[in-house]
Amino acid sequence: MEIEAKFLLSDKDVFRKLSMNDSIGNFAVGNTCKSNFSDTYLDTVDMVLYSSGYSFRCRQKPGKIAYTLKSLDGAGSTIRRREEIEVIVPEKCEIDELEESRLKSMVSSMIGSGKLFPLFEVIHERTTCDLKDNSRNVAELSLDDVIINCEGNEKPYLEVEIELQEGSEDELFSLVDVMLDDFGLTPGSNSKFDNGLELLHENIWSDAKILDYGDFPFRNNITPISLAEMFEKYNIERDHARKVTENSLELFDRLAKVHRLDPELRNTMKIASLVHDIGVMTDVKKHHKVGRDILLSHTPAEMPFPLYVILPWTTFLHKKRIDEEKLAKLFVKNKFSALSQRMREDILRIAAILRIADGLDYSRSDSTISDIEIRNESIVIKVKGRGSQVDANRAKTKSDLWNLLFDKKLNFRPVA
Repeated sequence: MEIEAKFLLSDKDVFRKLSMNDSIGNFAVGNTCKSNFSDTYLDTVDMVLYSSGYSFRCRQKPGKIAYTLKSLDGAGSTIRRREEIEVIVPEKCEIDELEESRLKSMVSSMIGSGKLFPLFEVIHERTTCDLKDNSRNVAELSLDDVIINCEGNEKPYLEVEIELQEGSEDELFSLVDVMLDDFGLTPGSNSKFDNGLELLHENIWSDAKILDYGDFPFRNNITPISLAEMFEKYNIERDHARKVTENSLELFDRLAKVHRLDPELRNTMKIASLVHDIGVMTDVKKHHKVGRDILLSHTPAEMPFPLYVILPWTTFLHKKRIDEEKLAKLFVKNKFSALSQRMREDILRIAAILRIADGLDYSRSDSTISDIEIRNESIVIKVKGRGSQVDANRAKTKSDLWNLLFDKKLNFRPVA
């Protein structure tokens, strides 16, 4: 169990003063040292670790890597009590490559077949020292000059942490009083993970402002629900949603020069993939229509306006075969035709990628994209896995919308 107090400060002079004191309160300062390191926070595309109440980080220090799983309990107070499990290894590796441990068991059970992806990076310049009472190491004081980096958006700040070691909670409370009264620090209830997550969400909302879809003739009264709640309420098949999302993002990234979607739509691509089957448990035969109607009344809280307007239509378009006649009929539907031309075009391009990604997991055999080769007149996508033949064939069928929109036609090849 980690028990610590956090504080924020804006005055670098106070920051330096703390690092130079011989004593703080009734405790002597000893073993002062400085270090530089970075943390990368990780989760699955559906944020299952976060939904389960944990953060997971990879800390890089010279000569070692520390993987740490922390509970998110304790937010909202100066003193936080959190479960912390750590494993130290000599170099980076995948979770399934770690030796058996409680951390590996817990993370593996939560993520299942999901892959871990970086959320954001935290760069530290840290000064640490022991706060001692005679020979007893009461607590560790950390002075952090921090930069959080999320896709180029940076947030620098100064933070002070006091983590209890051999001391009592009463002694920690006394140190809190010293920090507040003697040094004028501000209680910092947010963890670095909390601050990084805020920056991640800030990026998503910034993307919505960058994309100009013009005036909307209507704006539905849509109720926001978190993605975690949507998965539970509509019993979305998590493994399939993850796999389709992983495929979608790889296609989005690797085929960017062909589909020409704005990079700010990458998160929309992700969330559209996660919720594409939201109507399956309500009506499997008409789940594309049911899903559309659900997303016309409820939207993931993580999606800002107007980007959430895209989701009902990508869900509607992901299932049935599409030809020029069906595409023409779509443009006479009132709610679709009322959208701006740019949004309609983006919806079709996102739906084209989503359809292919959905086809690539038709067998539910964990097929993966092994390579993508862009040629002069075509694109070859190689698919590997035990269901690669089935999934390659299904992806070919579901590339009908792509082939209507783009000159470079798609070919799929299963590989051993």
